Amino acid sequence: MTSSMLKMLKSQNPDKEYPSNLGMKWNEDEETMLLEELNDNVDIETISRNHNRTIGGINARRRDIAYRLYLKNISMEEIIEKTKLDKECIKQTIDKKTCNSKKPIDKVSSLESEIVEMKNEIKELKNTVKELVEMIKAIYEFEDV
Repeated sequence: MTSSMLKMLKSQNPDKEYPSNLGMKWNEDEETMLLEELNDNVDIETISRNHNRTIGGINARRRDIAYRLYLKNISMEEIIEKTKLDKECIKQTIDKKTCNSKKPIDKVSSLESEIVEMKNEIKELKNTVKELVEMIKAIYEFEDV
């Protein structure tokens, strides 16, 4: 199975070789293997060849793992030990992902407040229409007298 990203890259550069897993989802076994390789101090280039992924893909997964460990309240020292990332890289990843995770919530709450505002405006319009209907009825009743 080929990822859409790999297909696109191959179509743009047919002569270039790309790792076969480029753009593919990671499974639990592959992630476990990555953590074992990191624990055994295997270098990143070898890991990327073992997984048929780019070095950037391996590093991105390491940062993703670091963030998930952070969410589980794992200590910074243990995250560093497992991912072999430095403290600054982990902090930047946490800041970036925390910031990104807040944006959709802000959009949702903004959307919710707009919906509430629209509902209130619709209620006001309904009341205005009711008042107009009552006035029109009163005018017709007055003319009939």
